[in-house]
Amino acid sequence: MSNKDILCYNFSMYEIELKAHVEDRQALIKKLESFAYFSGAVEKDDTYYGKTVDGRQIQVRIRKETPFTPKELDLPEVSIDSQKTVIFTYKKKELLDKDGKAIEVNDEKECTLDEAAPLESFLKDVGFKTDIVKHKVVLDWQYNDVLFELCKVPPLGDFIEIEIMSHSNDPKQIEQTNKKLLAMLAKCGISEDKIEKRYYTQMLQELGGK
Repeated sequence: MSNKDILCYNFSMYEIELKAHVEDRQALIKKLESFAYFSGAVEKDDTYYGKTVDGRQIQVRIRKETPFTPKELDLPEVSIDSQKTVIFTYKKKELLDKDGKAIEVNDEKECTLDEAAPLESFLKDVGFKTDIVKHKVVLDWQYNDVLFELCKVPPLGDFIEIEIMSHSNDPKQIEQTNKKLLAMLAKCGISEDKIEKRYYTQMLQELGGK
């Protein structure tokens, strides 16, 4: 296969995560730097496409990622490959409300592509419509098997996403992971009342409707 061919892979994992509002961005960065290691920064431009099939709403996402060096962190000057990565994602989302605390369990299937244009044209030709467009600036930290993402989502503000990947969506596994996520939130110095139950897409749609 030549480098010009479409490079595609897919995998299925369960993404168990929570997100919470961040009121003091710099304080959180300082906290994360104290126990986790910085693993990268990326701008994510998402376009969500939707279509109703047999009465059920199907939604897919095309994401274009561009890495960058964040100026708000004291990092050495390094050369960054700023070439965009294109990711196509289909998620079956489930929002579990554990004692009033929203935990996402997503059955996620993805593939990476050389370019987005052919797939964008295909989706439009088979009846998918653009639902919403989202821009997210993300700083990543890793702590063991836990990923922390400090996200700026205009015009919604700053959020912390805490994510653990799992090969299983067994209820016991989810419950154990839920407890770990809440412990990691506390480690960040953020209270549980800052947890956001809504998806970003819902918040953006609600904001756009005002």
